Amino acid sequence: MFAITAALAGLGAVLAASAKLFQIMKYIGAAYLIYIGIKMWRSNSGPSTQVEMPQVPAFQIFRDTLLVTTFNPKGMLFFVAFLPQFVDQTQPVLIQFFILGLTFVTLGGVNTVFWVTMAGGLRKVVNGPNTLKRLNKVGGTGLLGAGIFTALSGRVG
Repeated sequence: MFAITAALAGLGAVLAASAKLFQIMKYIGAAYLIYIGIKMWRSNSGPSTQVEMPQVPAFQIFRDTLLVTTFNPKGMLFFVAFLPQFVDQTQPVLIQFFILGLTFVTLGGVNTVFWVTMAGGLRKVVNGPNTLKRLNKVGGTGLLGAGIFTALSGRVG
């Protein structure tokens, strides 16, 4: 919802127009992805006979998600490019943007609930010896790769 609101409030257009600001946001986002990847790699989860899943405070999950979203300029540019295609300019635009944004967030929520439910079902498999440690290495590698790719990628458009 933050990315949609920021994009519609004009930040997406500013990012689209300012190559320097886009680059700054991109590098901050890339650095944060690399930081999270290193944090996952260094996690001490496993090996043991029974790995307790770490309890992560809801605020920390919210904060991390907000930071990744905030420093992902491509996400905001997506909304700037995508949403206006579905707006009828003869009707109130703000209401249409609200409905489109709410629809996107609702579908994202449904998608998240689906994957959380699937992950919950796999908890016994993941809770085995060394499995969580391997998953942290795979996830950390993915985040490191995404951060490096983001830092090295050129601007499209």
